[in-house]
Amino acid sequence: MARLPLVDSGSDDADPLARSVLQAVSAARGRSVDPNVYRAVANHPQALQALVQFGTVVYFQNSMTPAQRELAYLTASVTNDCHY
Repeated sequence: MARLPLVDSGSDDADPLARSVLQAVSAARGRSVDPNVYRAVANHPQALQALVQFGTVVYFQNSMTPAQRELAYLTASVTNDCHY
């Protein structure tokens, strides 16, 4: 059970900024399901917006090739003894 309420992007009760950012994330991912971490952060819509902007720059607007990015993920996984 989540300790923080998860914001539903389809709810009329959700903050309009949170709703629009969550919908943009879903559209960019090509899925209608929002990751729970984004739904939790959406309790503070400005923080969610900043997190999505940061993630976009870090993951997509950099000089690394997709193969280099995957190598970085795998290296971090091995270094931290994480299995996936």
